[in-house]
Amino acid sequence: MPYTPFHVLSFMFLYFKDKRHIDSLALAVSTTFIDLEPLYYILLGEPLDHRVWHGFTLALAIYPILVTIGVYILERLFNNKLLAFYKWAKLKPVKARYPLRNIYLLSLFGGFSHVVLDMFTHREMLWVLYPFMNGNPFYAWQASIMVEIVVIVLSIYSLNCWLKNREEKG
Repeated sequence: MPYTPFHVLSFMFLYFKDKRHIDSLALAVSTTFIDLEPLYYILLGEPLDHRVWHGFTLALAIYPILVTIGVYILERLFNNKLLAFYKWAKLKPVKARYPLRNIYLLSLFGGFSHVVLDMFTHREMLWVLYPFMNGNPFYAWQASIMVEIVVIVLSIYSLNCWLKNREEKG
């Protein structure tokens, strides 16, 4: 199963390829915050931790709206602090405030990509296709291994892009 930081790291290369349109905050929040659900159930001691938020219904309908609102507000309230953080992290930002449309599209992408990666690696995701079907027809251990390999390769690629970005002048 891809650990939460790997969800964002797998796709961070997108930011380095197009900083004018890819909002790093929206990408990071949308690909990772959905895992607050399993954290909540793990803290409660529940055996089943990937529930309704790890299904396409909520991940594509409500989750992107919530992420969009949160990121939009954060970028407007903390623009200078975000720019300072991005510079400290050597992201070399073009800007810290993105249009609502960009944030929303990245939020859709983040929720979708998170569910897609997890549906192949978590047998217990019962709500992937809810309300049309219960259970996870996508899980297979072979697919799980392939997804893990793809996530590792994409993460290495993203780290490589980040290192190249740090070395560039400007």
